[in-house]
Amino acid sequence: MENILNAFVFPALPLAAGILIFFGFFRGNNIITRRFTKYFSILYFIYAILLVLNYNTNFELQYMVQNNDRVLLGFDILGTLLSALIAFIILICVMVSKSTLHKKHRLYYSFILFFESAFMFMLAAQDFYLFCGALFFEIFSVYILIANFSDSKAHRTARNYLTLNIFCAIVLSMSFALLSAVFLKNSLHPDMINLAESGYEVSHNIQAVLFFALLIISSAKLPLFPLHKPLSGVIENSCPHCCFIFLGEFILGFFIFVKFAMYALSGIFVSFAPAAAIWGIFNILYFGILALGQKELKKSFAYFCFSQTSVSLTALASLNTDGICASVLNCISLGLIFLGLFLCYAFAIQIFKTSKLPFMGGLAAHAPKLAAFCFILTLAGANTPLTINFVSKFLCLLSGFSTQIYSQNTIWICTVFTLLGFILGMIYLIKVFQNIFFGINENNMQKTCDLLRHRWAALLLICIPIIFFGAAPQYLGTLLSKYADMIISMFLI
Repeated sequence: MENILNAFVFPALPLAAGILIFFGFFRGNNIITRRFTKYFSILYFIYAILLVLNYNTNFELQYMVQNNDRVLLGFDILGTLLSALIAFIILICVMVSKSTLHKKHRLYYSFILFFESAFMFMLAAQDFYLFCGALFFEIFSVYILIANFSDSKAHRTARNYLTLNIFCAIVLSMSFALLSAVFLKNSLHPDMINLAESGYEVSHNIQAVLFFALLIISSAKLPLFPLHKPLSGVIENSCPHCCFIFLGEFILGFFIFVKFAMYALSGIFVSFAPAAAIWGIFNILYFGILALGQKELKKSFAYFCFSQTSVSLTALASLNTDGICASVLNCISLGLIFLGLFLCYAFAIQIFKTSKLPFMGGLAAHAPKLAAFCFILTLAGANTPLTINFVSKFLCLLSGFSTQIYSQNTIWICTVFTLLGFILGMIYLIKVFQNIFFGINENNMQKTCDLLRHRWAALLLICIPIIFFGAAPQYLGTLLSKYADMIISMFLI
């Protein structure tokens, strides 16, 4: 009951706060609006941490299935962890918006909270209709934020994003409607629990349609080739205070794929696993090579993100406990590292007034604090020991690919290609860091402002969990192991 109550209250709080701001409770006072949002985000993040620490494992999906409860909302371990991560990302973006947001404060702060609320509802939703409703609300919120708070090409980017995601959401809704008709015919409520429990009674063709719908929407958000263009445009045109948009899309795509594909459609996913591994490895190498060849910083960073997020897909394709733990841990670590690196690069772009790498260089002498934080985050992104990314990537390689599905030669080939993708990512990060901070200064900068107080505080908050969980990964490992064992024992065996 406690988890059910939290699942209703927790997503509704940002919605209520956003409504207060949107309907003019703080009309005409941008400072009060910003402070209200900041303090709310701090308290909300603390609430999310308490949910993780006090999580009742008896309310896991296994408990709900065994007791045949009808539950509209309920967090599992994965949803709880990702909700804390999203709350942290929103908090950081609110902090840095102090000096980067210059217009429409009321619209921005209200829709960032609407986005957060919609995201939390999707993490907790067990009902199909509630999930689809929250998905459309999230897409609309992101569209408003992109169209109003990005660079000059924002309208075209927002239109491309809206077109693809609305199409994917409609396909998913139609698939859920088809599945709901089958459930209602059998006197079952169309929810996640009944799908997990009675999925074997549903026609294989209907399951395949639903799996395809889930695959295209998660591929557009992770993203995977060839559905990466809209999100690439979002990253290229994002400002520092809007970086939560593409990070949220990554996390949501991963969550949809794991929750629905591995929970409820495990039979199809087992058959699809080899293709998923090949698809993931192709993305790792393809986007890694593209990142190295780009001269535009944000575009190259987008390709780097796409390459590294595909590692989670290859780890999931292993279909073993280590692989599932590694994929979730990789999602969390990349969320933190992408957030920090994007902010560092965005601050550097603001200083140079350009995002072209050939015209950036020599910043270390003018902004040593920014250089120090970017160096730490570069080491973390390059899989340096004692960082969370090293643990996640090591587990991804260690888990390899299940010997029950792949031959030994296939395992070696896939592991080598995945390792090559890691190396491409390391080369990219080192190359960009050296170019920005120690390259030739084409702009002949004489005086440059270093990090403001709220900016270095935000980067410091990002670095702390990256190092802490890298030195002590067992705090996440225990929860993730229970979660992976539950999926393996209930759905994949």
